[in-house]
Amino acid sequence: MSTHTENLTRVRHSVAASIVAFLERVGVGGRFHAEELREHVRAEHPTAPASADRVLRDLRRRGRIDYVLVSRSASLYEVRAVGRPTQGALFEVTP
Repeated sequence: MSTHTENLTRVRHSVAASIVAFLERVGVGGRFHAEELREHVRAEHPTAPASADRVLRDLRRRGRIDYVLVSRSASLYEVRAVGRPTQGALFEVTP
């Protein structure tokens, strides 16, 4: 039986993998709107709407991805770097 903390960790890792897959599809230099990311994550994981935003920020803070805010009013972001799943670590940053 899983504990609540284990379940939260599992969901976070699953959402993180979904976010990385989305960013890989967008590609380095590509742009996306925050709502596009949220829709992608919601399609795979019925989570709270802000979950994708929190995990996105956490991935950047941990150095797994990098992005910049191009337009705050349009919630438009540009991908700078995307990590890939690896053995022993959730993600490894690739140029």
